[in-house]
Amino acid sequence: MGHRSYSFPLLLISLVFFTISLSTLNTQVPLWLKHNDFSMSQIGIVGSSYFIGNLVGAMLANWLIGKFNAKKTYSAVCGLFIVATLGLSLSMDVYSWSFWRLIIGIACAITWVIVESCILVTGSIHNRGKMLAAYMTTYYLGTVFGQALLRYFPKNILYFGLVIMTLMMLAVFFILLTHYKLPHRKRNSFNLLPMILHKPARFGLVGCVIAGMIIGSIYSLLPAYYSYLGYNDQMVANWIILLIISGVIAQTPVGWCADKFGKARLLLVEMLIAIVACLLLISHHFTILATIFFGAAIYTVYPIAMAWACQTVKKQDIVAMNQAMLLVNTLGSLIAPAVIALAMDWLGIQYLFISFMIISLYFAWLLAWNLLKSKRSDNA
Repeated sequence: MGHRSYSFPLLLISLVFFTISLSTLNTQVPLWLKHNDFSMSQIGIVGSSYFIGNLVGAMLANWLIGKFNAKKTYSAVCGLFIVATLGLSLSMDVYSWSFWRLIIGIACAITWVIVESCILVTGSIHNRGKMLAAYMTTYYLGTVFGQALLRYFPKNILYFGLVIMTLMMLAVFFILLTHYKLPHRKRNSFNLLPMILHKPARFGLVGCVIAGMIIGSIYSLLPAYYSYLGYNDQMVANWIILLIISGVIAQTPVGWCADKFGKARLLLVEMLIAIVACLLLISHHFTILATIFFGAAIYTVYPIAMAWACQTVKKQDIVAMNQAMLLVNTLGSLIAPAVIALAMDWLGIQYLFISFMIISLYFAWLLAWNLLKSKRSDNA
């Protein structure tokens, strides 16, 4: 118990250094590509390779953890992140940059599976919501810190890579001080289908897909939406930061509410809040307040859905379930932006928030149906 008490803060400290590195790199890579006269389509290919890497990493994570344990795997993927970042400085064509971004995507997905699995395995049903809220708060704060610190990073790719190397070494140092041991599954395989088809976890998995669809579309399309409205780059950044900060502030109270009132009820309330916020944003009424509520609702869906799905499986299956959740979340973030972008091209820019409203309404209907069905079963 003593090990657990200080392992969790050390894990979060390690995550901060990792997330700062990722946040700065995600912003800087498109800028480097643009400065080196890469076309928009080439920049898109490099960006897509990162998400493909996320999918590959999600499928590899369980096997690697079972073979090498959590801390060794975490340390190895941090080293892989360093190599890939330094590799960018040696690259001259879109294929090389795509390869290194693919490697970084793999490293990130494996890291997320390890961190989330450590939290889910050591936490209980009663406190997982709070622990996951602390995790998501740390992750988003690390993202904000990364953006704030970017102006102080060297612009030269090689020197930038050396700074990333220092941050990653700090991440490895703190993870090695923890005492996490993830349980081994009886069968370590790439077959995640049993987890995806696990009936009691289906609404948690759907929640992970919904979160991926909306958050992936936010990062991919919302800046263009604000630009279309005539906002300059600084104003666009301010609106995105407001969304993320709203999600950060909401993590702890939402985690507490999930543990106290139930995850299904809370997710239903969040979807209803998101629908109302979308209506206000579409009509351009109370936009600041609507943005705050939308960010608070959407950025807390993933940890609540994750805790819901993982409480339905045995402890030795939590890593595999977490792997499956990351996989479906990444699929959502890959597919939805492309579909919503087509709708925006064909029907108008306002269909970004109309699409968010439709997605939220669908999930709200599923949750309401599930709660009604559970109530009827209890009364029977």
